[in-house]
Amino acid sequence: MKKYANLLASLFVSLLIGFQAHALSIDWSGAYRFEFTEVERTSLADPKLRKSYILNHLHLSPKIIAADGVNIVARFDILPNSEYPDSHLGQRFGRGPTVGGDADSNAYSNRQGATNLQVSQLYLNVNQEYGALLVGRAPKQFGLGISHSAGLGDFDHWYDTHDMVGYKFVIGNLSIMPTMARVYDASAAAGEQIDDLIWDVQYNNPETESEFGLYHQTRTSGLGSNDSEQVYAGTKTGGSKIQSVNVLFGRGFEAFKFKIEAGFVSGNTGVTGAGGEEIKLNGYGIATEMKFGQSASKAQWSLKAGIASGDDPGTNDNEGFYFNRNYDVAFLMFNHPVGQYDLFRTAEQRSPKCGAPPCAPRASDAAMDDETISNSIFVSPTLAYSFNEKWTWNNSLTWAQLQANPIAGMDVDKNVGFEWDTGLVYQPSERVKWVNEFGFLFPGAAFEGGTNGFGKKFTYGFNSKAAISF
Repeated sequence: MKKYANLLASLFVSLLIGFQAHALSIDWSGAYRFEFTEVERTSLADPKLRKSYILNHLHLSPKIIAADGVNIVARFDILPNSEYPDSHLGQRFGRGPTVGGDADSNAYSNRQGATNLQVSQLYLNVNQEYGALLVGRAPKQFGLGISHSAGLGDFDHWYDTHDMVGYKFVIGNLSIMPTMARVYDASAAAGEQIDDLIWDVQYNNPETESEFGLYHQTRTSGLGSNDSEQVYAGTKTGGSKIQSVNVLFGRGFEAFKFKIEAGFVSGNTGVTGAGGEEIKLNGYGIATEMKFGQSASKAQWSLKAGIASGDDPGTNDNEGFYFNRNYDVAFLMFNHPVGQYDLFRTAEQRSPKCGAPPCAPRASDAAMDDETISNSIFVSPTLAYSFNEKWTWNNSLTWAQLQANPIAGMDVDKNVGFEWDTGLVYQPSERVKWVNEFGFLFPGAAFEGGTNGFGKKFTYGFNSKAAISF
């Protein structure tokens, strides 16, 4: 690791020699987003546990052009969400602390309290003819985003970043980027950190619409820095070493385009279960996206399909694969937790910090878009019909079933059910978008939890959201 650090440090110094130090200009970009969400029956039973909330968010991203090819980039998030820190959800209306005179009473307040500014990115980008150097806290994106998503979409609520030092070598349509990243550093003392070694290889040919990518990440932590016991119930006995591998392949033709990404997670957690054996990871996920028809046609057909392995509660290991929460399929089914138990085995991904981990996830009527795809196979065709340049009508039908039994020692039906989502998109310009969407969920027998007899009543939700980018 030290050898690589010295090499990159030398490369960094050599790249900066000759560049002028004075700033030439500052370019600003960003987006404002406003969202209203309501789900009628999150419990799928009685009482129905209805939820309704409004989110308000603005992010600003300055790019300081220090010299030709030398850029310093940052991202500021205004009104961050205190219930989901380090996210792009935005603050919930009425959530900010209020100040109401001498008594500080919420009931008598005349104003909302101020909140902190969240800085989520700050990095240096030095571009050359045959590559680019990247240093600092930078976003991480790969492929379809089933594992690594920088949150670049208009309504993405989550993001991935790394404190990294990397160099991207560009050879024609091929790029190779080795990266060293530090995920956690407890103190200046050596041996108290968590490090990633990443190889990002991508090939993209715009002429043939051919695309290939390989993302290989190895994360290591010592005994002192490993805190996997907060996720996996057990006793920490050592450090962890986890490998994540993602492969992307894409091809485009005149009337048909597709991309497929596969992800694999394996390794040792350094945590032993109740039987004294170390908990190991062994999960996989695959997502396919297809588009049909001519781009000039008013009716556009597309398809999302995929599979994610699920954790088997009857084993010591964790076999689950968890899609990134930005990867959206179905408005309700894979975004908002519903039902009366952990159907998809995603609780460890949705749990807030607490005093005695592992921690319970938020209740279904209090959670905000924190469900994800796991332990399931899904198929979701979509028809988008454009009335004109500004108005589009979207319709999607999603069907899913379970992969692994979510309750140990009990026979649970695998039918998750299906969901119909329909909505209108108004886009008067490239940078302005307004979406109004209804989701109708028809739960399958899997929500009953076997002989538990949990509720599986019909539910629906509504989402109205607007984004203005600049």
